[in-house]
Amino acid sequence: MTDKTRTELIQRAAKLLALIEPGEAPATEDYNSLDGLIDPLIEQLAEDQIYYVDDANAIKPAIFEPLARLLANMAGPDFGSPINEEARRRDEQTLRRMGGAKPTGEVMKTEYY
Repeated sequence: MTDKTRTELIQRAAKLLALIEPGEAPATEDYNSLDGLIDPLIEQLAEDQIYYVDDANAIKPAIFEPLARLLANMAGPDFGSPINEEARRRDEQTLRRMGGAKPTGEVMKTEYY
C-alpha cells in the first residue's frame, strides 16, 4: 500500500467531522483550519513519545485512520463538537502500540556539521 498524503489526512478528518460528503473537497477555510492542526498534532505525539511521524506527506497506511481520528477530535471544537477524551486515549494507545511493536527498518537521517 502506498503512503497517504497530508491532503488525504485532511479529507478523511473532514469526512469524520461530517464537513464533506464522499467525493467533495472541503471548503478553503475548513481545509486551512484542519491543515493548521496537523503539525501541532504531530509534534504533540512525538513530544509525548506516542508516535513519531517523519513526514506528514508520507503517512503510513497503518496509522492513517487513528491519526485522522485524532485530527478530527482535535478540530472538533472548531466545528461545534466537543473533544472526546476516551476516543483520544484509544487512538493514542493504538499509535503507541504500533510505534513500539517492531523496528521500522528505515534508514536513519543524519546531519553532517
